[in-house]
Amino acid sequence: MPRNTQGRESTLKRILLLTLCILTVTAGITNVAAAPFFTGTSRLAAFMSPLERTMPTWHQDWYVSMLENAGYKVDVLINEDVSIAFLETGLAKYDVVILRTDYFTGEGLNYFCAGDPATSKTRSTYAHEISSHEVDVQECTGFSLLFLMNNYPAGSLHGFVYVISGASAELASAFIKAGASAFIGYFEDIYGLAWGRLDALSTQVLKYMSRGASVKDALNQLYRYLMSGHGMTATLPPIYWYGDGDFKL
Repeated sequence: MPRNTQGRESTLKRILLLTLCILTVTAGITNVAAAPFFTGTSRLAAFMSPLERTMPTWHQDWYVSMLENAGYKVDVLINEDVSIAFLETGLAKYDVVILRTDYFTGEGLNYFCAGDPATSKTRSTYAHEISSHEVDVQECTGFSLLFLMNNYPAGSLHGFVYVISGASAELASAFIKAGASAFIGYFEDIYGLAWGRLDALSTQVLKYMSRGASVKDALNQLYRYLMSGHGMTATLPPIYWYGDGDFKL
């Protein structure tokens, strides 16, 4: 083979090798930039859905991805993971708590569903809590406002709490008194998890917050969004915030 041909091939090989190296490094940088940045001190969020088996979340991945995009490591807890035993202390380690659940009323109190099965064994396990009206077992095993007040004293919580359930706004006082900076919940009791209506509103709120909006601004943006699409005649679940309206994720 002529020497000049060998030289050209050697030069082309070096150029090809250099190009591959550049592409490999660039791809690595792109992947690092695209991935959520978590360290040992990353902020923690919990997405909890104790009724996932019977009322699955509408686009659960949206909740998780928006929290991750805001810089949180997300624990997804479903069904039995969200037990009464867990709820007694488990919320304290999280910077953000998203609880998606339903509720029932018993003896004048609202009880919000946890993940424990509604069985006689559960009634026996939580007999003391049932007698003090902190827990009740009917169509689900639920906890009341009293349960939160007795298990989370002042200074035991922090960050942001969002309870996605009808009538959940009544829990605001317990979470705020325990130390949560801000709370979002729904007021009227006629709306549940069926048909994905609460999921649609909640993911929209988190989308605004994941992009830097405060609690107050996120709800203002939500109302503008709803009015532009549905107008004043829309029948939608009233959503409220409590605590620090300037809180951001």
